[in-house]
Amino acid sequence: MEEQNTTQDILNQVHESTPDSLHPVLDYIIKNGKLIAAGIAAIILIAGGAAGFKYMNQQQLITAQSEMGSILIKYSGEEQVKALADFEKDAPSSMKPAVQLALAKSLMEISRFADAKAAWAAVGKSSPEMAPVAGLGEAKCLILDNKAAEALPILEALKNSAGEEFAATIGRVQAEAAEQAGKFQLAIDAYQGLLASSPQEAPYFKIKINELKAKL
Repeated sequence: MEEQNTTQDILNQVHESTPDSLHPVLDYIIKNGKLIAAGIAAIILIAGGAAGFKYMNQQQLITAQSEMGSILIKYSGEEQVKALADFEKDAPSSMKPAVQLALAKSLMEISRFADAKAAWAAVGKSSPEMAPVAGLGEAKCLILDNKAAEALPILEALKNSAGEEFAATIGRVQAEAAEQAGKFQLAIDAYQGLLASSPQEAPYFKIKINELKAKL
């Protein structure tokens, strides 16, 4: 449930950063699509790659998009990872973030968390506007890989650089990482910070705070 909330927050933040004219497409993906690699790729193409359409041959981009779509539909698991990695080498530059993000998601699905973390880092480098989302992806990979303590510095840096719109999402992931790392006071502080920003979830946060206080 907590992981689903984090994913929804990320989707909402991407929604807010896109032009109003593209919101119906994003709304359809968010409402009707399970967060699969194809959905992620579509979102990032819309949010981060739209400018590239002006600078490259339209037919080339359409062909590349079709090829990527075929990969996502035809393959799964390790085969999908290999196909995406091969495709990325020659993919149009405007599609790089989409391919890297789909690759990160595919790697996470087969529990290759170290490789997924590297893919998230590549997303942040090739698409600076996606750096906060990429940082959250890196942190989540470390948490899932039972390396939560290593996620905490990443999340602390994000708090200082990502902007207020990411504060709630970062707070949730930080609370999760701190609890897993045994940093109970830090987890309490993170949950307390969420009380005001997400009042609809305040009862759950208060329960977590009380549970963590009992462990101090």
